[in-house]
Amino acid sequence: MNHTTQHTWQPDESQQKVIEMVGGRHLVLAPPGCGKTQILAERVRHAHAQGMDYDAMLCLTFTNRAARGMRERIQLNIDDVGIEQIFVGNVHRFCSHFLFENRVVPAESAIIDEDTVVSILANYLQEDEGKVQANFNRRRAYSEIMFFSHLMEEIKMGLPRELRQHPDCATPTDVQVMRALCRAVGKEFTADQMVDIYEHNDYYVDVARSAAFDASLRQVADRTLFKMKYAHAYTAYKQQYNLLDFEDLLIKTYATLRGGTPCKRYPWIQVDEVQDLNRLQLAIIDALWAGNGADTAPSQAHTLMFLGDEQQAIFSFMGAKLATLEAIKRQCKGSVHHLHVNHRSPKYLVDMLNRFAADQLAADPDLLPRPDNDDKAQPGDMQIRDSRDIDDELQDVARYVKTLAQQAPDRETTAVVVNSNKDADQLSETLTALDVSHFKVSGTDIFALPQVKWLLAHLSVLSNELNHIAWSQLLTGLRVCESEASARGWLRKMRDLAISPADFLRPNDDTYLQEFLSLYERDDIVVFDTETTGLNVFEDDIVQIAAEKIRQGRSVAKFSVYIETDRTIPAMLGDIANPIIEERRHHQIHSHADALRMFLDFVGDGQVALMGHNAEYDYRIMDYNLRRYLPEVDWQRRCPRCFDTLKLMRLLRPDLKAYKLKHLLAELHLEGENSHLADDDVNATVSLVGYCYAHGSEWLDGQRAYLASPSVRQRVDRLRRAYQSFYDEARQRLYERLPEGDEPALVGEMKRMADLLKEKGWWKDVPKIDYVYRFLAGDIIDPASEPSLKEQLDHHVMELSTFKEADLCSSTAIDDRVFVSTIHKAKGLEFNNVVVFDVVDGRIPNFYNQGKPDLMAEDARKLYVAMSRAKKRLVVWWSRMRPQAYSGPEQRLSRFMDGVRAFFDNV
Repeated sequence: MNHTTQHTWQPDESQQKVIEMVGGRHLVLAPPGCGKTQILAERVRHAHAQGMDYDAMLCLTFTNRAARGMRERIQLNIDDVGIEQIFVGNVHRFCSHFLFENRVVPAESAIIDEDTVVSILANYLQEDEGKVQANFNRRRAYSEIMFFSHLMEEIKMGLPRELRQHPDCATPTDVQVMRALCRAVGKEFTADQMVDIYEHNDYYVDVARSAAFDASLRQVADRTLFKMKYAHAYTAYKQQYNLLDFEDLLIKTYATLRGGTPCKRYPWIQVDEVQDLNRLQLAIIDALWAGNGADTAPSQAHTLMFLGDEQQAIFSFMGAKLATLEAIKRQCKGSVHHLHVNHRSPKYLVDMLNRFAADQLAADPDLLPRPDNDDKAQPGDMQIRDSRDIDDELQDVARYVKTLAQQAPDRETTAVVVNSNKDADQLSETLTALDVSHFKVSGTDIFALPQVKWLLAHLSVLSNELNHIAWSQLLTGLRVCESEASARGWLRKMRDLAISPADFLRPNDDTYLQEFLSLYERDDIVVFDTETTGLNVFEDDIVQIAAEKIRQGRSVAKFSVYIETDRTIPAMLGDIANPIIEERRHHQIHSHADALRMFLDFVGDGQVALMGHNAEYDYRIMDYNLRRYLPEVDWQRRCPRCFDTLKLMRLLRPDLKAYKLKHLLAELHLEGENSHLADDDVNATVSLVGYCYAHGSEWLDGQRAYLASPSVRQRVDRLRRAYQSFYDEARQRLYERLPEGDEPALVGEMKRMADLLKEKGWWKDVPKIDYVYRFLAGDIIDPASEPSLKEQLDHHVMELSTFKEADLCSSTAIDDRVFVSTIHKAKGLEFNNVVVFDVVDGRIPNFYNQGKPDLMAEDARKLYVAMSRAKKRLVVWWSRMRPQAYSGPEQRLSRFMDGVRAFFDNV
């Protein structure tokens, strides 16, 4: 990626203080418009200039969108390729990286989303998963089961009570039932006994039906034990299929960090949007910080900085409590800082928001930001408007927005911020009826739609043919399986037999393992490895090739050659010196052409199969080196067969936690050394080939018997008819580098997949799919630096699953200038004009939150968030009459507006 350094930004005094802050714990409270994102980037630059290594830095935040914003700002402002070493992401993504990097979970584990959780539980409960997905109340009941499973895991792992993510899922009634069960069996109610009830559900069902149990609780006991039964089943299912949900990522990371496992700690951490994190996430960050009691030199001072805004804490339903921020304040006592200048908003908006914060959010007026301009509101910039009732309000707001959009300067944005998905739907329908083009952010996210998931699953399968979650979605979308649950069951059976769905898309009927075993027994195999100047198969040079020809496991011949290059050979491989540099001093160096001919002569006439560990890389870089230096040789035609011990090991041993060659040698007690010299690596791989044959032979009879089943053949035939030719063609496109100016290959692949589904009649229209294509092409993919589908998948396939609809709102590729968004999804976005919809007592604050101070305070913060999305014009709208379904007097404007009405010009 190209980086452009920005030199024009000048920090104010409070910003400069935060940028230079070093050593200890700090909390920076930064209201909207105070330049926080710029500060985050500048802090990285300053810390590195003071001697902090990039790989010692960790930048975390709450959402993927905020993480991308932080990463983009860092890349834009720091012209140094070394910044790629910094982990920038949200806490869940870091935990995923941490668990795999530290081999805490099997390497073949998959991370599942909420829809997959619903699918798993619907399968257990024998409910139609499609109907459950569409039913809010059923999904909420399923969430309670999932939360209970996490609570029990947290208790079993000994997590402190204050760190448990969803303690309320064990309701007072559940606790009453468990106490009664304990009394019935003569046990004290303890955490251990609670776990015993959870793990021996059938026994306690009988206890609840016995005479010893309180009969008045029998009916509610059935509900509690039902919830516990399926929570336990859900956990068992995940363990059986190597699945992790988002809460698992946090629980397992915390347990690992506190369990004494040697793990990397970070001396320099900055955390954005801290008010949105829960206590467990913050405990993980605390455990990751190397500054707990560390002695540090001034140039390497250990620093942990939190940035947030207590006025924008609106995610209590996700476990983010304002009390958590208060605890951080206590931890950072004496090091709590405030940004004092709002550089974004005009004075009239800043003054109104400050008054609102002081009156409704108990903010200290002396600590609120001042504007850096003296802009006065023009007529219409600050309005409170009303309509007769909600129906009139929908029409009035829509007409106002239409007029505003017609009169607004080019590229000026207008947003209607609403309180509920229902409001968003109704307003969207009204805008559509008035022919107002707009983008709605509410309800079911476009990236969560089954059709979009099928497109992304196709990309994931191209990137990793053993991605079982992607396959389960794809097999459902292709109508090969009736549901994701049945697809997962089929995939599990295949996994137990070392079969991949991609085996059924091969040109012959043999599985990958069967063909390897036959080859090993019948033909010669050339095990080979390359050492290179880098990882770019299209452009980097091979500097060493080593190979060994084996016949039924016995060595027949060996080969090694060192090759010239005018490219720089990396001095370091991770944290070790690159041994190839010294080794080349002791060997003859051959020209590219001569060395490649020598290797081809060793391989022979092409009847011999190649094999390597992570052979896809070596095979492809060999292809492109031959294209440059021996263009008369067609490598793929000359050597069409290449097997990969990495793929075989992932098929044969899905339980392993790492598949790098050095880890496999140690885990399997094989001969050889992974020294990063091709000779040694080939020798080690030969040992691994022998293991694959010996272990793989055990699966042969099982595979043959399974594949002979008529029902399996029928399903395989459906897969082939639906996907085989398309998959083959897509695989061929992986390494095609498209000319500059062409549509990104990844977007083109998604469109082709959508066309396939339409052709088969399996595609339900997705009105906003073109937004997704334009967003990816305009904001995410850089075809100039990643011109092939393979490169784009390598760089972005993990990121694709993190996008949300709100990401599109700030995209340069979106033509719409009018947006409709719920408050929660609007957080982090900003618009020139904002209309806050239906700000009436009973909705903001919610009628049911009266008498609940914490929830009332959060409702006030929601209104603050909604109003602070405006950069220029703010209109607060309300309806005077209650809906007909409700009786009582006329409505009133939200009580939260009482102290700021004077700031608006047509009250």
